[in-house]
Amino acid sequence: MKRLICVTVGSAVVVLAGCAAPAQLDMPVALERSSWMTTDAKTSDLLYVTDIGTNDVYVYSYPQGSLVGTLRNFNSPLRDCSDSHGNVYITNTYSYELLKYAHGAAKPEAALHDSNYLPWDCSVDPTTGNLAVTNYGPYSNSNTGDVVIYTDGKGSPKAYRDPSVQAYLYCSYDDSGNLFVDGLDFSYNFVLLKLPKGKSTFEQIALNQKFTSWGGVKWDGKDVAISDGTALYQYSVSGTKAKKIRVVSLKRSVNVLQFWIAGSTVIAPDGPNGAKHDAGFWKYPQGGPPAKTIGTGLFQNPSGATISVANGT
Repeated sequence: MKRLICVTVGSAVVVLAGCAAPAQLDMPVALERSSWMTTDAKTSDLLYVTDIGTNDVYVYSYPQGSLVGTLRNFNSPLRDCSDSHGNVYITNTYSYELLKYAHGAAKPEAALHDSNYLPWDCSVDPTTGNLAVTNYGPYSNSNTGDVVIYTDGKGSPKAYRDPSVQAYLYCSYDDSGNLFVDGLDFSYNFVLLKLPKGKSTFEQIALNQKFTSWGGVKWDGKDVAISDGTALYQYSVSGTKAKKIRVVSLKRSVNVLQFWIAGSTVIAPDGPNGAKHDAGFWKYPQGGPPAKTIGTGLFQNPSGATISVANGT
């Protein structure tokens, strides 16, 4: 018997391993509503929080946490990421595209497409500006996904796959241009991959831990952090081996998947599967209870966070 994995994306469901294609793939976008940004939003650093429950992206001043804008009319905005120039990329997942927004802009300036693959997560290489995207594959390909890289964040992408991996979930570049990706093999075991800068073949990183919950991966400036829902596990990576050096407890969280690390702060939406439907600010790497939360009463299912810098390089 084939094991089925169904992953909720907004009101739609991504189904792995041979299920019938979900009807929600062609669900219509809600009636258009106007996006808005305050006139002075562009002058400060901004925090973008995606919400697949409302199909909106909420924009806050950072680190103040004041709402300064709302981007609307998405079709499951699952994740987001940003580059050193302040550009923000948002996965408009069930429209099979990524939308690029300039810092503080209310309208997208570009859309990137990849042959009916469902974009899941993204990261920008700080050394080149290349954009990496993890994808779920189309039903005709047994849902097997891939990782694609857009040179300088534009044009047609190049695809990368590991023959032992079915699902590619989250990704993060380090400061040297190496790409870390977590996902699932064909037996649904958690795996951590590394695509070294300039290479075309993934290396599989050996972990001294088994993950039963599948969360995000992020480079913190020195090490790799991986989420399991209520904690971040900090790993020192050397070659193809990873050594766990710290557990960062995200107290009062329920199900943190994707997250963003900004220096000594981790910002994490707590939204999927009946979680708290807010975003917390935790000290990093100390962890503990959140220093602040935003979005209570506004968010329905927050799923991604990134910080866009003002006056980017």
